[in-house]
Amino acid sequence: MLEFRIPEPVARAMTEHAQAEYPKECCGFLVGPPGEVREQVKLTNVDPDPVMRYEADPKEMKRAYDDLFDRDWEVVAIYHSHTHTPAYPSPTDVKLARDPNAAYVLVSLQDRSLPDLRAFRILEGRIEELGVVSEEKAS
Repeated sequence: MLEFRIPEPVARAMTEHAQAEYPKECCGFLVGPPGEVREQVKLTNVDPDPVMRYEADPKEMKRAYDDLFDRDWEVVAIYHSHTHTPAYPSPTDVKLARDPNAAYVLVSLQDRSLPDLRAFRILEGRIEELGVVSEEKAS
């Protein structure tokens, strides 16, 4: 199983974002130099049914991409939460997975007292789980 490294402060911030948005799904990017997660970018979920789906605010995404371009960074992963189901890509997640270079990170709050964070690659409808390695300090 391939590894996906997330600095502990970033993993914690994602989980806190998911908890703060509950019962709505949260969404965002994990960004950094190519292949390395350094920061979280929270995005607003503007889906009409935010309890069941997510759609990131397009204006916020544009600002994030402009900032990444200026810093010579990239979106390393796209994350969102599942509020009532396991941290595993839904059929909708698979259908909407368009970036072959990004990992997809899910935070499940099915048991809010024990959030579950898992990462995947989704290519041409195939799901491959990545082993999440949480590192103590951010670079």
